[in-house]
Amino acid sequence: MVITMNPEIIERYRKAQEKFNLPHLTQLRETFKFDIEDENEIFDHIRTEISERLFSFTERILEPIVAGSDCFASMVEQNMVTKEERQTLFAIYKKLQVLKWENNLLIVRPNEKQTLDWIRKTWDFWNSELGTELGKVCKKLSTNWETLEFKTRKAYYQG
Repeated sequence: MVITMNPEIIERYRKAQEKFNLPHLTQLRETFKFDIEDENEIFDHIRTEISERLFSFTERILEPIVAGSDCFASMVEQNMVTKEERQTLFAIYKKLQVLKWENNLLIVRPNEKQTLDWIRKTWDFWNSELGTELGKVCKKLSTNWETLEFKTRKAYYQG
C-alpha cells in the first residue's frame, strides 16, 4: 500500500530538515516503519512513531538481558552475554531512558523545536550506536540459541 503525502507536509519537513539537520523523511519512514497521518502535528507524529518502535526494543531486548526477567528465555539469555557486553548494553539502556523521559516531557509539554532536536538526536543515536549494538546482540543470541544444548551431569549426594 503506497500512501502519498500532502506536498505541504513534505515541504514543512524539508524546511525543518535543513534547519535542524534532520534525516530525510523517507529514511525515517523506512527505518521506523510508519506513515504520516496527521498533517497538523507532523513532528509530534514522527516522534511518537519513533518512540513506540524504539522503546519496544528496550522492553523486548535490553531489559530482559540487563535487568533479568522471570521468563525462561531471559534466564538463559542472561548467561549468553559476557559481563562486558552487559555493561555495554546497560550504557545503551541508560541513553534510551534519557530519550524516553525527554519524550515523556514532550508529551506533557509539547515544543516543536525540542521535538525536532529529539528526532535528530534519536536518529543519530540509532545510527551511531543503538542499531549496531542491538544487531550484534540479536545475532549472538540467535547463534547461541541455535547451538544451545542441555548437558546432563550426575550429582552424587551423601546422606
